[in-house]
Amino acid sequence: MQEALNDGLKQGRKWLLISGWLAVIAGMIAIIVPAVASVTVAIFIGWMLLFGAVFLLIDAFAVRDIWRMLLRLLLAFLTGAAGLALLLAPLRGTYTLTVLLVLWFAVTGVMRIAVAVAERGTPGAGWMGANGVVTLLLGVLIGANLPESSDWAIGLLVGIDFLFYGFGAIAAASVLKREAVSDSASGSMTTPGGAATA
Repeated sequence: MQEALNDGLKQGRKWLLISGWLAVIAGMIAIIVPAVASVTVAIFIGWMLLFGAVFLLIDAFAVRDIWRMLLRLLLAFLTGAAGLALLLAPLRGTYTLTVLLVLWFAVTGVMRIAVAVAERGTPGAGWMGANGVVTLLLGVLIGANLPESSDWAIGLLVGIDFLFYGFGAIAAASVLKREAVSDSASGSMTTPGGAATA
């Protein structure tokens, strides 16, 4: 199973490296201007909720039962209202988002630690575990400083998370490149019949 996982990572090494560098750049920007990043995240989530409300509205009219349709219409309305509220007042929405993100980062931190333990020995597992520990600690610390932390916390959390993901992806891509070079070097030393070449 671990060999299959490593083979899959080797095939996507170039995209892993690109996504790692993009995440590092995005993380640095979010840490330098966390308030802007916080508002950007609030606006992004607002748009996602609005798009989700449209899909929920379409889904509501796809059912025949009137009660199910009414429940889905109510869900679509609530989702759309939440999205609109975030778009119209993203600064006010950052407090609620901070609470939700603190919870999300806490759960994500625990999950990443579990994944790192389960996948120990694979490239990037150590970074994944470190990311999980830092993410969990940040979630706890920022949650303890609410509501003051809501102005900058989202941008800082997202920035640090992007940085750790980026460095983990870059480290994994580097290890995979070294393994690919060593595999090709050892492959060139023997012929298909197993005889050594000059």
